[in-house]
Amino acid sequence: MQAKAINKLPETLRLMVQLTDYRTALALSTQFGGAEYKFPRASHVTESHELAEFIGFNNLKKLAQFWNGEIIYIPKPDRYINYLRDERIKQELRELGGEPKLNKMLARKYNVTERWIREIKRKMPNDTPIIEDDQMDLFEA
Repeated sequence: MQAKAINKLPETLRLMVQLTDYRTALALSTQFGGAEYKFPRASHVTESHELAEFIGFNNLKKLAQFWNGEIIYIPKPDRYINYLRDERIKQELRELGGEPKLNKMLARKYNVTERWIREIKRKMPNDTPIIEDDQMDLFEA
């Protein structure tokens, strides 16, 4: 995630993204947003902890090491959900290669249009390997 973009998030979500990833931040803000949450102490983290099953043991371990039993406020995702969703789509495009056949799958998964997926691809940095074979070049001879 770009440093400029991550600054748009509240501090708690920004820290979650930096410690883990935006998928975890989105999951936690969706599940616990608008409330305080007490992270377990790092010494009490186990693979059977309910949060470990929800966000993964390694992610819980990182967050527990950072907050170590502290109570933190997790913001409601309403203002940030679309931003986090789009960043999550970008990460999946990077991971999956961005092939055109994935547009439909990602659109369904995130409840957006295929056109929105293409728009996200268009705005991604040029160094991201995205393939759009099914799109005609407007200026092609």
